Amino acid sequence: MSPFVVALVLCSAFMHACWNLLGRWQRDETVFFRRMLIVIVSIGFAPAILSETLTHSLTLKAWACVAGSGFFCALYLFSLARAYGSSDFTIVYPVARALPVFFVGIGDVLRGRYPTAIGWIGMSLVISGCFLVPLRSFGGFTVHSYLNRTTLWLLLTAVGTVGYTLLDKVASEVVKRGPATAARYGYMFFLISFIAYTMFLEISRPRRKFSNSVGWKIPIFAACLMFGAYWLVLWAYQLCQHASYILAFRQFSIIIAVILAFAIYKELGLVVRLAGAFMITSGLVLIGLWGS
Repeated sequence: MSPFVVALVLCSAFMHACWNLLGRWQRDETVFFRRMLIVIVSIGFAPAILSETLTHSLTLKAWACVAGSGFFCALYLFSLARAYGSSDFTIVYPVARALPVFFVGIGDVLRGRYPTAIGWIGMSLVISGCFLVPLRSFGGFTVHSYLNRTTLWLLLTAVGTVGYTLLDKVASEVVKRGPATAARYGYMFFLISFIAYTMFLEISRPRRKFSNSVGWKIPIFAACLMFGAYWLVLWAYQLCQHASYILAFRQFSIIIAVILAFAIYKELGLVVRLAGAFMITSGLVLIGLWGS
């Protein structure tokens, strides 16, 4: 990974951590995520449709990828909201970010793109650190820490992440490279995500009215962070061969989120979670310097 790609991914990681922390603030993540999607879809509709009509930058294969990717993103957001609703932020966020790293690595292997031995070591450190972060003490590990009612939602969140990551990587290889194309693809991604996410909500609770307690100011800010994070990582996909490295390096957002969670939400387990963050950082250095 070049320094420029690393910079793109780190900026994306910071934005990703921030919009998740904002989404957690009022404890109504399902509504909050829906409002973020509404903001993105509303603001970007005219420029995205007009620019794509003029440029035709998305190929038929790219359209197929973004359709599937948007569905997986909706699954990711829906499952993430439910996971947040059933557990602590510092459990859900790290585990949800950790599981896809290994899965996407397997996806790269199936496509014939094998990480180096050091790349695998780095990803293993990232995964190990991510599973250490949710604990409150070094002696507090139990099977129940991960195998509980939140597990299903976390697994579905991981499936969503793996699905849209692999499809987005394929799409990045068949479109014209550049930030403008990444932005157009990103908008279509969120448009389809909004449609699918709304369907998930209607199926899961068709008679419940949406809460007005969330407001719009924070979701608007979070939507900018969400779109920016995704746009930057789409651009990075165009410049890096291994999707697994991009996804692994994005896990730096875990360190950011954990540190901010300690400050904002007064989370417990400072020592063990910082140790986990150190393992993650070590893995990221290995991936960034010697992973490809």
